[in-house]
Amino acid sequence: MAATLKPRGHLTDREEIWTAIRALPQPWTLVDIAMCSKCEHGKVRDYVRSLVRANIVAVTSPGQPRRVPTQYTLADDRGVSAPRVRKDGSPLPPTGRARMWKAMRILKVFTEAELAEHASLPEAPVAEGEVHTYCLWLARGGYLRSGGERDRWSFIPGRDTGAKAPQVLRIKQLYDPNTGEVVYQSKTEGGDE
Repeated sequence: MAATLKPRGHLTDREEIWTAIRALPQPWTLVDIAMCSKCEHGKVRDYVRSLVRANIVAVTSPGQPRRVPTQYTLADDRGVSAPRVRKDGSPLPPTGRARMWKAMRILKVFTEAELAEHASLPEAPVAEGEVHTYCLWLARGGYLRSGGERDRWSFIPGRDTGAKAPQVLRIKQLYDPNTGEVVYQSKTEGGDE
């Protein structure tokens, strides 16, 4: 597999599947993609169906149940990033945090209101409370520093690890999918002493 076909950092299942779709010779089957991506067959089937409905992948040979597998080809190569599509094939916008991450890398210095404005879409606004929470987590992880004023932040250029937005995990950790590292872990409360 060519290095230029694979996105940087830790890959999600969809990214692994998309990378396999782009890397394998055409046509391919779901089994080919499952083996190449090392993802569960059900996840491969669901994502490929979504891509077919989005006209990104085409069925070249419908196959026969239990005899001949269906063959597919990549009809519309959208580049390294895995297309975000719903089950019905309609496009999904980037998440609010992905849009915030992209905006702060461009703006460099911003207020929370400015970041909310730049990261919002008409159909998916980003609330200032969400901006505040995400900025606090990124500051704990060393990506942002307070700009003096209450809600002003500066993006630290040396911490621009890549295109993927750091994720706040449910277990109160900040995870950077660009590097595959947990960059901040909240201290646990209580515990044995």
